[in-house]
Amino acid sequence: MNHRILIRILALVTIFLLAGCAHLLGTADNPRVNIASIAPKDMKLFEQVFDMELRVMNPSDKELVINGLVFDLEVNGQPFARGVSNQGFTVGPFASHVLQVEAITTLANLLRQIVQAQKGEFSGFTYRLKGHFYSHSSTLRIPFDESGEFKQSP
Repeated sequence: MNHRILIRILALVTIFLLAGCAHLLGTADNPRVNIASIAPKDMKLFEQVFDMELRVMNPSDKELVINGLVFDLEVNGQPFARGVSNQGFTVGPFASHVLQVEAITTLANLLRQIVQAQKGEFSGFTYRLKGHFYSHSSTLRIPFDESGEFKQSP
């Protein structure tokens, strides 16, 4: 076989593979995740557990099948809590689903937030929730990175 023809065939195969991967990992239709609620669950000396509700929104016209997730929660720019979930769920096209998860923090992370709140007038806080969903297999990860702010009413 001619060397040039082989190179062209390999180039075409590579382009098709990259186009397929770009479609799977495209960011335009990645799910959005918001914190719906957070409440203390189990307070121990060195570890605190919070119940969290996450609202997962699917902005895509395709069904989203999730097998689990991993996340980190930052509060006021500092690491605060982490969580994992092996709960499987499906979010329909242009729909949302509320997921119950646990977020776990340490005494050091909790004290850091208390000290930071005492330094100034507490009027609210900012948060950043980042992580990824597992879908179909452990090799397909769908990232999310959301920020928000909670302000105390005057």
